[in-house]
Amino acid sequence: MAVYRKLTDFLWIPLLMLFLFPVIRYSRSHRAADGYQVIQGPLVTGREALDSLISLNNGKPVIVNFWATWCSPCVGELPHIDEVFRSMDGKIAAVAVDMGDPELETLLNFRKNFILSMPVVWLSEGDAGMLKDEWNLSNVLPMTIVFDSGGNEIARVAGVRDESFFRNAVAVTPVPDTTGENHVGDLVLHINVVGFSADSLTQVLLTEAVELAGEEGVDFYDPSVPSDSLAICELYLPFSGFPYAQPCIGSACGRPAGTPEELLQVVTNLSD
Repeated sequence: MAVYRKLTDFLWIPLLMLFLFPVIRYSRSHRAADGYQVIQGPLVTGREALDSLISLNNGKPVIVNFWATWCSPCVGELPHIDEVFRSMDGKIAAVAVDMGDPELETLLNFRKNFILSMPVVWLSEGDAGMLKDEWNLSNVLPMTIVFDSGGNEIARVAGVRDESFFRNAVAVTPVPDTTGENHVGDLVLHINVVGFSADSLTQVLLTEAVELAGEEGVDFYDPSVPSDSLAICELYLPFSGFPYAQPCIGSACGRPAGTPEELLQVVTNLSD
């Protein structure tokens, strides 16, 4: 039986767009603090392209950030890295490696509304899997590796860092390797569940999330509720594919899961 909703049930949509307009305008074309117009950087694909970018920047400190469009902390962190890259005017290099989106089209659509001046590399699932093994990458995003001007790894961190961390990381004096200090396995599991509360699939997913993380470790957002919709956007959570649950440990997250079975698998991978 079809479900009909009153016109007033949708009045939150223009309200949401009113709040989102400045964010969208900023994302599509923005100016840095010094007034410089930020222009979209290049997008390349494949492992060879990544290796080439790193090789071409030999002699400079290089920030390599691994991320995905579905990773809300990643999306919030990228502008901090981009600001460091842009403001240092060629003295350092930075590369944003999308290794979590199986389809290139997903990244292309994302870039229509999100400007990054640094190069972006898209890796297929096969390339991402090989790179993960070769570079000993964990199952969480974001992850960042910093190399000094000699090509030596000087920092490897999982989870979000602020602009000051990245500025310090590429300073003349190398920063300590903070991998051990930020090991995601030592942090608490948190799960964001997004879906319509009246949906039975949402409730099943929510029950599994509480089972895994406890009631205090779960936040629920209903896209039909205006305040929840704003929170979803502020947290950079995907605004499609409902219902889903995105598990995070600290400020590093796994892929959103649409079923209890998928959620359990993602949480298990996060802990590995």
